[in-house]
Amino acid sequence: MAQSVNAWLQAKIDEYKFNVRNVTVDFYLADAALKRDEADISQLKSYNSLCLDMANLCLQNGDDHSYLHALCKLHNRLIFEINNPQRSELFHVQSYHFARHTLKLICQYYAMMGIWEKATAFQTDFVKRVPFQL
Repeated sequence: MAQSVNAWLQAKIDEYKFNVRNVTVDFYLADAALKRDEADISQLKSYNSLCLDMANLCLQNGDDHSYLHALCKLHNRLIFEINNPQRSELFHVQSYHFARHTLKLICQYYAMMGIWEKATAFQTDFVKRVPFQL
């Protein structure tokens, strides 16, 4: 017997919520690891990858608000790490590379939505908050 459209849709929504909860727990664990002074480049890469996976999960399920939230949270954390004096030069450079990627994704999203002033604001903020010479 075929399930109704409502039952199918509710099952998909429940599955999405479950997946978001799981990835959120992983996010907070990765965030806690990155907050430690002895965090290394592999933890930065893991954090970046996890956040991008979370953002993509949201995007694939039509949750634009959560997609943008995940990208912005990642972007701001990367800018923090770029400016963190306790990190190594390699850590700063890798954070910069990742932050430019998230900036591109955020600006692409806003451009696709026709919200040019938000894309411009993110670019201006990036230039103000990130030192030119790493």
